[in-house]
Amino acid sequence: MHVAIDDTYGPITATPSKYITGARRTYVAVEFPDHAVGDIRRNITNCLDEIPNLLGINPTEFHFVDIYNRSKEWKDVPDEQNLKIFESFAQIYRMYRWRVHVQTVDDRTLSDHGFHFDLTVDGIDLRERDGQALFFLLVKLKQRVPRPPERLTLRIDAGRAQPGKPIAKALFSEWGPHYDGQYAASHLEPLIQIADFLAFSINRVTHLSLKPQRTELDLWFLNLVGSMDILSDDLARGLLPPNFTTTDIDDLHSADRKQKGLE
Repeated sequence: MHVAIDDTYGPITATPSKYITGARRTYVAVEFPDHAVGDIRRNITNCLDEIPNLLGINPTEFHFVDIYNRSKEWKDVPDEQNLKIFESFAQIYRMYRWRVHVQTVDDRTLSDHGFHFDLTVDGIDLRERDGQALFFLLVKLKQRVPRPPERLTLRIDAGRAQPGKPIAKALFSEWGPHYDGQYAASHLEPLIQIADFLAFSINRVTHLSLKPQRTELDLWFLNLVGSMDILSDDLARGLLPPNFTTTDIDDLHSADRKQKGLE
């Protein structure tokens, strides 16, 4: 199995929600079967190769915060053409529905469970929120992915370390030679670009859910992500009217927390 991991984060500022706080850090992992990885990489690379002909720009990768905001190399893309990239990736996901794992650490996470860390584990600093979110996700993965001798290839976006640096070798020591975990440059690893798409989409849904007023584009994006029916034990689906409020979102969180014994 191959697993690609990317991160995303929320604003530092306070939010109007009782449960969704500021300063969120989220890591998202996507599972890919080994036999399909070659085709997936080729298909994403081929899609990228078509962008100059379709849009007149020459990006080195699909980086979705830039695509959505039409920034950097995407700034000259015609109106709404950037959104077609999202539609295409949503369609790709609907076809394959790879399993997705999500871990967020925010102001509530450690207080909910009474945790406090002052150490570094496997090269990951657990005093930092970013390190906590990544480590908790890796622990979650270890519990959920197939056990050895099944091979496990892990690729994490190289925002934290140089490409090629090993990651979590001690945590996955049971896999022995069947484990290959390292940081990778996203422009060279299409699997991470898919993880980036899902991480951005999940985080954007959270952000839009807290807006007091949503535009037609906001509602379009919420419906697009909802239509993907993301396969994940960490995400809960909810059906809400277009004019839903933060109170409605908090009610969903409250019900989920009660089910998990947190309230």
